[in-house]
Amino acid sequence: MPDDALAAPSRPWPALVVSALFHPLLLPTYIFLLLVGINPYLFGTTELGDSRAMGNLILIFLDTFVIPVIAVFIMARLNMINSMMMEEKSERIGPLLLVMVLYFWIYWNFNKGNEMPTLFNSFMLGVVIALVVAFVINLLDKISLHATGMGGLVAVSIILLGAFGANSVSLGDWLVGPRLVVVLTVLLAGLVGTARLALGAHDRLQLYVGYSLGFVAQFVALKFYY
Repeated sequence: MPDDALAAPSRPWPALVVSALFHPLLLPTYIFLLLVGINPYLFGTTELGDSRAMGNLILIFLDTFVIPVIAVFIMARLNMINSMMMEEKSERIGPLLLVMVLYFWIYWNFNKGNEMPTLFNSFMLGVVIALVVAFVINLLDKISLHATGMGGLVAVSIILLGAFGANSVSLGDWLVGPRLVVVLTVLLAGLVGTARLALGAHDRLQLYVGYSLGFVAQFVALKFYY
């Protein structure tokens, strides 16, 4: 699709903003922040501002977001894909394969080391499982990767509720209870799905499949550890 079509005025900017803020590649960073907010001692620190926590945050952000985005950008510049929006399922094959391999490498290294807690490694394994299944589904039809990511986020919030039911998430001077975190992630998942529908990026079935895949993949991964 031509670049001018991607910038068409019919695309609602709030939906674009929501899609960008909750891009699937950003979710590992959000999960890390959520885990640190609930129990920073998992990462051998007392708060996000500690140097160790900030180092882990930068590492996760670079590995799971910056490097994949740069790789997909290079693919777009080399005309391997029409644009970074990847609206056609055929365009997603290469980037999905690349991100799948990269995320498996990240998971493998995190799992071998002692820097990351088991819950975060379980989350990363869930992401890898979801990517593998999404890659197969994409050969047949498009699947919403945004919905897959948000389904995973909802699952993680439920898992954290079970693991740290008494812990609240610290947001500055605010404390958010774990049940409220689950409610908020469900609402955010609905918001992201609405945004994808508004942009005409997916139909409802593709969203539902994505939500289900992301949600189930996290519990499958959890079974490998507990």
